[in-house]
Amino acid sequence: MSSPQCSECGRQLKPNAKFCSYCGVFLKERHAAVTPAEVNRPSVAVSPSAEPAREVESIPPQVEAALIMRGKLETLRTQKVALDEEQETVKVKQLVGELSDQETQDQLNKLKNRLDPIQKEIEELESKALTPLEQLQQEKTIQEGRIQRLEALLKSGEVDEIVHQRLSTEYNGKLADINQQLDTKIKTANHWLVQLEERKQQLEFDRETLQIRARIDEISKRDVNKQLKAIDEEINKLTSIISGLRSLLGSAAPPPTISAKKPKTGVKKEAKAALDKCPYCQAKITTGTKYCYTCGRLIQS
Repeated sequence: MSSPQCSECGRQLKPNAKFCSYCGVFLKERHAAVTPAEVNRPSVAVSPSAEPAREVESIPPQVEAALIMRGKLETLRTQKVALDEEQETVKVKQLVGELSDQETQDQLNKLKNRLDPIQKEIEELESKALTPLEQLQQEKTIQEGRIQRLEALLKSGEVDEIVHQRLSTEYNGKLADINQQLDTKIKTANHWLVQLEERKQQLEFDRETLQIRARIDEISKRDVNKQLKAIDEEINKLTSIISGLRSLLGSAAPPPTISAKKPKTGVKKEAKAALDKCPYCQAKITTGTKYCYTCGRLIQS
């Protein structure tokens, strides 16, 4: 019995495939064009498994705004570092005689004119891009400082042991409460990060699907461009929020486990043909497959 062929690209299909693993088209029925309403649907986690998705708490508007500002803040800080390095390079060129004093001053003035507004915007954003998680971290630092000063007073004999015990119990109790709140907020932020990464990846999949529909004349280029603009706007917004979340959680925050698994280095060539799993629905796929033939998600571009 011969394998069925994709009606769009003509390639041979996997048995019982719901999606073509080469072009990603839905095989059971043609999808309707993606509408702006679908593009702007709420950013909730989409479960690729057969189980119903569990609804999660959405990001509060004020926190989302702070995260967008934080994402912008990180971009500005990166620009500032680059300009600072340029300034140092100019000074070194002067020292080795490549630039005259006047040339050095001219270049430094130009760099300063670019750097000053960036520095000013960084200072403005730092006062606004404060999230509840950071506020708790500040409270923790304050509480830990009080505990350290109290212990120092006890060692120096400036505080009675009974008073020390009472205050130590109070301060450590507050610190434990802060740590518990921090743990909850960090877990929530990590969940938001996974949720937003999944949403962004789905939008990128929708974007590529739209482009394919346009190429096969299913949708007019005018309609596609309008829908692509809406998708790109949401992707840009998600990118800023994700950048802000990563900055908030710090470099130690583990990345969301939603990307395709990379083959281990040093494996034998024949092992490359081994079956792997879709990172979304866990269906078995062949390494190198572009689209999952079970859930249709884009695995690699």
